[in-house]
Amino acid sequence: MRKYLRTPRLRTRESFLRYLEKWILVSIAVGLLAGIVVALFDYATNLQMWARFSALYSQHPLLVFPLVLVGLLLSGLLLNRSTTRLGSGTEEVVMAYNNHDVKMDERSFPLKMLAAILTIGMGGSAGQEGPSVYAGGVVGSWIWRRLRRVGLGDDDRRTLILAGAAAGIGAVFKAPLTGVIFALEAPYKDDLAHDALIPSLLSSVSSYLTLIAIDGPEPLFRFPGAVPLSLMDIGAAAVLAVVCGLAALVFIGVYRSVLNLMRKLKMQLLFRALIGALVISIIGVISVSLFQRPYPLGLSYDLINVALTQNTLPSTLMALFVMKLFATSFTLGTTGVGGIFIPQIVMGAALGGIFGEAFFPARVGLFVAVGMASFLAAGYKTPLAAVAFVAETTFGPGYLIPSLVAAAISYSITGEASVSEYQKLRGEIDISQIAHLAVKDVMTETVVAVPAQLSVSDFVEEYLLQYQYKTFPVVDMESRLLGCVAISQVRNVPRERWLDVKVVDICSKDLHPAYPDSSLQDVLDLMYRTGLGRIPVVDRLRQRRIVGIVSKSDIIRTLEKERLGV
Repeated sequence: MRKYLRTPRLRTRESFLRYLEKWILVSIAVGLLAGIVVALFDYATNLQMWARFSALYSQHPLLVFPLVLVGLLLSGLLLNRSTTRLGSGTEEVVMAYNNHDVKMDERSFPLKMLAAILTIGMGGSAGQEGPSVYAGGVVGSWIWRRLRRVGLGDDDRRTLILAGAAAGIGAVFKAPLTGVIFALEAPYKDDLAHDALIPSLLSSVSSYLTLIAIDGPEPLFRFPGAVPLSLMDIGAAAVLAVVCGLAALVFIGVYRSVLNLMRKLKMQLLFRALIGALVISIIGVISVSLFQRPYPLGLSYDLINVALTQNTLPSTLMALFVMKLFATSFTLGTTGVGGIFIPQIVMGAALGGIFGEAFFPARVGLFVAVGMASFLAAGYKTPLAAVAFVAETTFGPGYLIPSLVAAAISYSITGEASVSEYQKLRGEIDISQIAHLAVKDVMTETVVAVPAQLSVSDFVEEYLLQYQYKTFPVVDMESRLLGCVAISQVRNVPRERWLDVKVVDICSKDLHPAYPDSSLQDVLDLMYRTGLGRIPVVDRLRQRRIVGIVSKSDIIRTLEKERLGV
């Protein structure tokens, strides 16, 4: 049986209460601040920018090209000045969570948020959720930096980044449950980031309450009232799911092709912006000419309302679907900055509207909801978040059950395909690939060990604040292991006694060492039993002489190298 590296479980009621105590105030603070930031972003993007440009394009469609070009060019320039040149904020959060060495660059935050406002507000086809997720992640990272001296470690940074992402989604969609589930699902294609559950829940609710206090509780979309559930609906939803799954594969292929083409040709910023603006403007002009509105551009919330309207021609919705697909691909595939969640929701709504109008014209709303859930589940590999979004939007079990069935089917159809380049397949790590290695092949030989006679005050100043590890080995003058010391033990010492108390007096003497020739599986079992993320390695002949240390990060780094053949 394969064994995996997992986050250690909370074993006791007391440890769980300490866990809650640690996260309640911090998570609420992340949600509160993220909610304010998202409210300002929504106001600038939707009310101040897109509402005005949408009306302008409806009256003067030929202005689409020059104005969208300006938006894409400026957003590209701003993105180029950022540390990471990722146009999707969600991708940056996923990458920061999945890669321990990647940090959220707070200095690039105003540049990327302004780039997103220009992209979406001036007509680029993208969603607000990407920048909102990014904003929440930056807020989480910022709060972590200010609190890491009081007990938050490196893993807590990753947790707060996801909690911020949950807050961003919960606020921008006024959907706290969607925020929680999306944040947990986004890093992986077939797993959840379980460690961030409680912080994400608290931050998402906090950001939602903040947003509705500023903007009111009105939902994004207005679906028809509750619908009765029947087996016919579930069967029809399954058929629509197949259509949405296949369509999502087409979208993923087109979007990835545009991205790869731009990278392969290595075009200058101006030419990429020109290509994006040209495609978007053609789509905008066609939409205004045929339907009097630039439905596929900007946020496209109006396109969902068109899909919900009975007696809309399926041909109209098909045309809008195709235009939205290409507008999104050439916005985010060139120089645009924004999210890809809402564009997929819009495309799914169009397909659901087509299906409903063709076969169930009296129940169009149901199939619009099912289309939204199944297309997002297929394209972003977030089936639970997709269904939660529908549940929080429609408030009806008649929508929920068919959406669950459809999300499962469409998710399965697309396999491992995803619009995200940085999602990992799973959170658990299969160590069978490195099972042949011993601890000596993985361990770090340069050990940061604390002298036993060091005062607690010097330990905090010279070791804890500088290295920020959760535990440190404690050694005597001959580098013999005496125990381990952690920040929790420092907290038990009154601050006025820090100069008098020695590290050896507070460290844990319950030794759990490994040996250089131990197997990695033995070390993982030891980590799981003790809850320690760093295990000291001692010489087997001189059993207390420390020769190295092995951590989860060392094992993960070795596994990544093995996968890459390094």
